[in-house]
Amino acid sequence: MSVNDILDVGQRGLQTQRQSLSTTSNNIANANTPGYSRQKTQLVNLPAQSINGLTIGSGVEVKKVIRVHDEFVQKQLVDENQNFGNSKIKAETLNRFEALATQEGSNLSETINRFFNDFRELSNNVENPSLRNVVHGSAQSLVRGFKQMNDSLELGRRELDLRVGDVANQINVNAREIADLNSTIVQSEARGETPNELYDRRDMLIRDLAQKVDLQVTEDQRGQKTILAGNAVIVQGADHFELTVRRSAAEGERAAGSMSVFINGSGVPREITHSIKNGELGGLMQARDHVINPAMRHLDKIAYQVTKKVNEIHSEGMGLDGVSNRNFFKELGDEVEHAAFKFGLSDEINENHEKIATGFGDGAPGDNRAALAIADIQNEKFLPAGELGGTVLHSVNESLNNLVAQVGISTQHETQMFEHQRAIVDQLENYRQSYSGVSLEEEAVDMIKYQTVFNASAKAMKVGEDLLDTILSLKD
Repeated sequence: MSVNDILDVGQRGLQTQRQSLSTTSNNIANANTPGYSRQKTQLVNLPAQSINGLTIGSGVEVKKVIRVHDEFVQKQLVDENQNFGNSKIKAETLNRFEALATQEGSNLSETINRFFNDFRELSNNVENPSLRNVVHGSAQSLVRGFKQMNDSLELGRRELDLRVGDVANQINVNAREIADLNSTIVQSEARGETPNELYDRRDMLIRDLAQKVDLQVTEDQRGQKTILAGNAVIVQGADHFELTVRRSAAEGERAAGSMSVFINGSGVPREITHSIKNGELGGLMQARDHVINPAMRHLDKIAYQVTKKVNEIHSEGMGLDGVSNRNFFKELGDEVEHAAFKFGLSDEINENHEKIATGFGDGAPGDNRAALAIADIQNEKFLPAGELGGTVLHSVNESLNNLVAQVGISTQHETQMFEHQRAIVDQLENYRQSYSGVSLEEEAVDMIKYQTVFNASAKAMKVGEDLLDTILSLKD
């Protein structure tokens, strides 16, 4: 090996260790950067030279800077984040909704009991105008109770619909950036670069996107990611296709006016609502369609049946003026839907409480049979289980309590699922961090190692320089 070869090997050693030190410094600087994967320099020895029959090494070089990454763990995190986002959003939503339903349900239950109890008090003295006025007041309170609970449920449903729109917008933002990264990565690789930071950013966006909607991720030969959400392509190469939401008609569990999700591909937007099963987007629509909407339908059935039962008895009875065939509540016909919202006193009863029917027959003084019959509705089991499943009939209060209990059961289930799913995601993330994350202790050891070799390479070059000076002095 000539003196120049010694200098060349030393120079390559200096350059290689400098690049390794730079990579280590970059790891340390990004120790707290979300989504960052530790990088390592891949060192290879250069082809040996044959000099006078002897094989002599030519030094070392950095072949490439690789990122420490486990694609299998990435796929598991994408899969489990879908379940995590779904259970998380349902647990958060239903916990708030349960508190609301419990409070409103308790208030409505008390109002229902007061209404029927006041009718029972009226039956003891049907000609007392003060007691009639009390019944009139408790009936108005019952109207307000149904409407307040209905309004609260409707407000919860609209809030979920607004959040559906927000999550769809977040999905669009992520999809747009992933498409841009696909393009940038292909361009970088075409220049012979290894854009590790761009890989990390794309993987983190995909994990974040998985929390929002169920995904299918594939990679083509050029390294570009194609992403399907709800069986619709939202990212393909450098192109992305946005989700939109708009109100649609009732269908299945979905009430009229609920937000539906569409994909804006080529041509007319295509609805994909039923294809979205997971993630925050799926969780919001499931909480709306499988918990809030059934609760509203069940409340409508209670309001409808109470109206029907009271009116059937009241229309057969007579007021103080001897007139019968009057409804106590507004006639709802055969429309159960929105019955809680439409629930109200009939115009005649609302105008004059003396028209409240308390007896049957010819309106004889003291006839209280109608008032007693209406009061007995309180404990009559005439409401089907309906939305709750089963065929057992319930009283008004039992049915209302079952409505609240069903919300509580759903909330408890989703909370347990959330805790379970969070533990799974945390375990996977901890494993990813242990494999791909930066360990400051390990980086410090590597830095000392690279520094030591750097110094040794510098000394080798110094020796080569001294030898060269000696040779030159001999020529002089």
